[in-house]
Amino acid sequence: MFLIVSPYSRIAPIYDCTVGVPFFLRLRASFEKLARQYDIRFCSAADIGCGTGLFACYLNLCWGAAVYAVDNSVAMLRQAARNCRNADVCFLQQDIRCLALPSRVDLITANFDTLNHLKNPADLRRAFRRVAANLRPSGHFYFDILTPCQSANGYEVFARDHCTTRSWLHQRIQWEPRTRIIRIIARQRRADRCTPVVESVNERAYSADEIGRWLAEAGFKIRGVHDAETLLVATGCPARIIIIAQKAGAGCRRGR
Repeated sequence: MFLIVSPYSRIAPIYDCTVGVPFFLRLRASFEKLARQYDIRFCSAADIGCGTGLFACYLNLCWGAAVYAVDNSVAMLRQAARNCRNADVCFLQQDIRCLALPSRVDLITANFDTLNHLKNPADLRRAFRRVAANLRPSGHFYFDILTPCQSANGYEVFARDHCTTRSWLHQRIQWEPRTRIIRIIARQRRADRCTPVVESVNERAYSADEIGRWLAEAGFKIRGVHDAETLLVATGCPARIIIIAQKAGAGCRRGR
């Protein structure tokens, strides 16, 4: 027996204690290296699909930028607000296909499969246009995305909950190459509960060529495409890539 719940409704409180913090640490290191490499400077930023807010807090506390943290999940935003009590971060519940920030920013980031949640290509193209509309001239768009080069047999992830005794998160990832759909089934087990909680999320993979065309349509130029694992310039077909794109114009030059 298990309890099926809506995505991110129950996982939010344990997210950082299982998979959130390890991914954030890798993301922070990647961002710092690539921000230096491409001389990305910003006075303000927005992290879309912010999840539990760790990266949004980091942009404010370590880079001195005023930050908007955007997510469509109330549960994730609630956890993010707890994480960012001491940071200058404004939380917004929005669908990124309709992104409308209170003011335009110099940098927009989207991490950890945020854009893969948009399973319709038309939705992703629309999101790119909304990102461009909310960036100041010369602003940067920094994001990662899963490509169609996924493991044919899928894989499983077991993550112990480091905040709760005898609690863990089990994720099963399945790849459907014909539809490019990535099915993620997350099962949370806690010692004080007899029934595991199960959340299911579907994502879609996109190729670098598709992303390049759609970014150009939205008014971006691509400055770099990197293998998310090695941070080297992407060759072949990495499973996850990081893309640095820039909107035309002249904007803020302040940085850390």
